[in-house]
Formats: sequence, C-alpha cells, structure tokens
Amino acid sequence: MKSYQTTRNQCRLYRRKMVEQKLMGLGLLVVCAFVLWLCSTGTTPEDQDATALVLLFPLSLYMLFTKEIVIY
Repeated sequence: MKSYQTTRNQCRLYRRKMVEQKLMGLGLLVVCAFVLWLCSTGTTPEDQDATALVLLFPLSLYMLFTKEIVIY
C-alpha cells in the first residue's frame, strides 16, 4: 500500500510541477510580448534593443512544450 501511495504522490507532484512550469512559460511569453512592444516604441538604438528576446523566447517555448520538469 505504501508504494501505491508514493507513486500516487509522485504523479500528483509531477502534474503540479508541470502546470506550474507551463504557467511560467506563458508568463515568459507575456514578458517577451511586452519587451517587443517596448522595443518597437523606442526612438534610440538603445531603446530598440531586444536582446532579451534571444534568451527568453526559446526558454518559454521549451517550458511550454517539453514533458520534462525543468523547474525546481
């Protein structure tokens, strides 16, 4: 009975972490959209720098579509 409970708890924890990870991925996509909007309204080259998107966008897609848990 104990091994069944452990497996059940692990499954529940896995699902909870996956939901949390997918919400973080969506949050990062919102941040990417905000950065893109902010860069499109900039007037100087420094205001139009979107280097953060190079790191945040692939990370958010990976967090959304992977079946592995990448957060702790």
